[in-house]
Amino acid sequence: MYFLLVPTLVYELEYPQTEKIRVHYIVEKTASFLGAFFVMHTAVELYVTPVVSDMGKLTGFEAVSLLIVPFGICHMLLFFIMFDIVPNTCAELTKFADREFYSDWWNSTTFDEYARKWNKPVHEWLLRHVYLEGINIYKISKTQSTFLTFLFSALLHEYFMAVIFRIFRPWLFTFQMTQLPLIWIGRFLKGTRGGNMFFWFGMILGPPLISVLYTREWYLRQALN
Repeated sequence: MYFLLVPTLVYELEYPQTEKIRVHYIVEKTASFLGAFFVMHTAVELYVTPVVSDMGKLTGFEAVSLLIVPFGICHMLLFFIMFDIVPNTCAELTKFADREFYSDWWNSTTFDEYARKWNKPVHEWLLRHVYLEGINIYKISKTQSTFLTFLFSALLHEYFMAVIFRIFRPWLFTFQMTQLPLIWIGRFLKGTRGGNMFFWFGMILGPPLISVLYTREWYLRQALN
């Protein structure tokens, strides 16, 4: 029962725990959530909803141009809510002491470094139950296990998108799988400022573009119905 409440996906018999629940910390995270949600709601109402309402009159390029900035802002705020505010609040309420839900992904110089840093709970689960099991149990190579891990993750994410939007358009799956060649290319820039610039170019363009594609597809389908 405790495992179901704590913000981790990897089961252990015991977890490190804090001594007490800090009320001021809960208040701080609650205020952070309200502030982040207010900014995100304002961005959607002012810059996303009007564009989505006219989506049928816009070309794909025009929709991307108008929405890429507000969706980029929403993506960062959503990350802050999902990987900082919510898990830290749950951890505080359950006295769960391991608070490393992400590390400095913004300093990444390759996309595999980003994959390890931006979502530590999911990364640890995939590492233990997909990557290492592929090597130790099924005796496949590290390269094959890496591909299997990315494939499993991409299929799972695409399933969630299909449930949310009630359409199957494998945009997210395609973008996630393109990280594999990007990882290979990025290794030539590993540890360099150029590598970080290459990473941020992908981050500025990729997630907002994915959001635009799904939103446009959903709107056009609703308009036809």
